[in-house]
Amino acid sequence: MNKRVITKLLALFVIAAFLLPGCSSAKAPASDASGEQASSQGTDLTESEEPSSSEDTKDTSAPEDTTEESTEATTEEPSSETTEETTEVTTEATSEETTSETTEETTVETTKETTVETTEAPELVHPEPKPLDPDSDYLEQLESLRSHIIANADYYNSLDNNPKESWCFKRMDDHSQSYSYEYFDISEYNGVYVNKNVSDDDKVIYLTFDCGYPSDKTATILDILAEHNAKASFFVTKMYLEECSDYAIRMKEEGHMVCNHTVTHSDLVPMDVEQICSEIFDVAEYFYNKTGYTLDPYFRTPKGTYTKKLMTILTDAGYKTVFWSIAYNDYSDEQPEPGYVTNHFATYHHNGAIALMHNDSSSNVAELDAVLTLLENEGYRFGLLNELN
Repeated sequence: MNKRVITKLLALFVIAAFLLPGCSSAKAPASDASGEQASSQGTDLTESEEPSSSEDTKDTSAPEDTTEESTEATTEEPSSETTEETTEVTTEATSEETTSETTEETTVETTKETTVETTEAPELVHPEPKPLDPDSDYLEQLESLRSHIIANADYYNSLDNNPKESWCFKRMDDHSQSYSYEYFDISEYNGVYVNKNVSDDDKVIYLTFDCGYPSDKTATILDILAEHNAKASFFVTKMYLEECSDYAIRMKEEGHMVCNHTVTHSDLVPMDVEQICSEIFDVAEYFYNKTGYTLDPYFRTPKGTYTKKLMTILTDAGYKTVFWSIAYNDYSDEQPEPGYVTNHFATYHHNGAIALMHNDSSSNVAELDAVLTLLENEGYRFGLLNELN
């Protein structure tokens, strides 16, 4: 058979298969002018006619089921998982961001609170000690005072300890009281350099001798004072007492005052609180053990140095700090020429003066009698420092 004929027969066979009953719904619509009507009829058939056989049902339902499964597989399940994962990640990220922000805010607030607490230093209160009790054990009270001051070192260290200068004053040749160059009011820190409460009816001068170093000239000074029935106040160091305790006993027996001038005659300002206490209390304890007397509660700082810190410690240790309004160079090896000391008192004496002299000065020994005679003739008496309380 001719190949062309065979081909045409196979084509007709295929066409015949598509024209069998039950496949009318799949018939392609006519074209041209009937296209719109065919489209409408096809729609009516799909919506109203039921399939005539189970085969038609399989054919028409299978694609729908496949479409639903495909949709669930490709959209619903991945979408759900993706959404959950995305939500979890988003939630975790949001939680981490929130926690981070909260932590940062808390850290900032904590830092601010800590900074405020750190900058607000606690207020230090003046720890005033109890005064000495004459009926109690003297040495025990000294030790208690020492311990009290050392235990409160933080308070004393908070006070001004900047010495702008040593004690300085201006002499007045009209016999008015000497002017002071004090850089703070020493009277507010239990300090004194002159008796400002004197009257014209009571002319008084306070004679004071610094006994920093041992000297046998002390005996002559005591002799001259006794001749004039004049009283004086002696500021002694432990160095002096170690060799001249007999003179100190005589001072007390003859009605003079013996006061504190440190252990080593050193500047106290650079020292720490414990060292200052040693300079104050060691000499007091030594004097009591050596003589049986207690030091009178007056203190003179070596070199006349002073600060608010130092004077507060001295006050709490039970002392008044005493400076001076009459003084001259009697402490160096080059002593004043003869007549200088007497002339100095004649020029600068004034009522209520505190006169500073040194026990080892040959000029003082040579002219003390003349000075006392001069002042007595001017109507002065010689008072003790307890009048300044």
